[in-house]
Amino acid sequence: MKKDFLTSEKATNALSKMRSKACTLEELELKKEEIDELISATGNINYNSLDKTYYITKFNENNYEIISFSNKEKITEKWLEISDIYFGSKFCDYDTLAYILQLAKEEEITNVHIAGDLCAGHSSYKKQEMYLTAKTAQEQADIAIKLFSKYPDFKYYCINGERDLSFEKGDSINPIILVQRGLNEKGIEFHHINEMVANLVIDGVVKRIQHGNGKQAYTKSYKIEKEMWQQFENMGDNVIIENRNYNIGFVQFGHYHVNCYQRLGGINITSTAGMVFDDKGVLKENTSYPSAKFTTAVIQKGKILKFETETITNSKNIIM
Repeated sequence: MKKDFLTSEKATNALSKMRSKACTLEELELKKEEIDELISATGNINYNSLDKTYYITKFNENNYEIISFSNKEKITEKWLEISDIYFGSKFCDYDTLAYILQLAKEEEITNVHIAGDLCAGHSSYKKQEMYLTAKTAQEQADIAIKLFSKYPDFKYYCINGERDLSFEKGDSINPIILVQRGLNEKGIEFHHINEMVANLVIDGVVKRIQHGNGKQAYTKSYKIEKEMWQQFENMGDNVIIENRNYNIGFVQFGHYHVNCYQRLGGINITSTAGMVFDDKGVLKENTSYPSAKFTTAVIQKGKILKFETETITNSKNIIM
């Protein structure tokens, strides 16, 4: 059972040190009971079966980093990509999302990456009042908690979208924080990265998750693919985390509501149509069906050997 405190002073000091600097528990020379106590007190302690070492997944202000070791063998990583769910909106395609989560479970995918706009937004903001089915941050969060609780084995990583942040502008709490709190209390690993951009280190390769750039998602004044390309050029192809340089191998965009995959300069750039229908559930011309992506990457020593992405929809639930 998860504890809210540590009784061992040594374990407390170790956890503090690990949060400031990534390191393995073995490096801290803890006893087994102290390791067990740390594991029970935080969802960020994990066990690497290949290296037979415990390690901590590390938070900081801007990024969520998955600490991984230099593996000599090829490592296959799989994850589900989703964005723009709009929990609490009448346009949220809840049934398709539930279908996709179930399918991901059957495919033995364990990581879910959410590129913002988890919830529908604050009711006091322009044009949002008319389509909300749940108006408060807690009501919208409760819908997410109810669904995600059915899949406790997933590890969820979620960044902010402008709709999630609209609650903070409306003098209310960000609903993603409430989702994290509710799921963590149930022992489910849900991580809220309190930014619109996050970097995940996956076996020595960075995956960047980014929620758009503030422009309207449905504008026809520019091509989405070109917009992503320009953002990619602006951010460069590497990132420094804790004085370590990582190559960016994957970028997942939210916000645009367009299903897309392109490869630029060795970087795999993806976007999904999210889980939102247009007004009254009817898709307008030039829009994408609600969708998600199953992705598979083969990585060895920080290099991507193979990358595959598959778009997933629920055709039975599409309204024509």
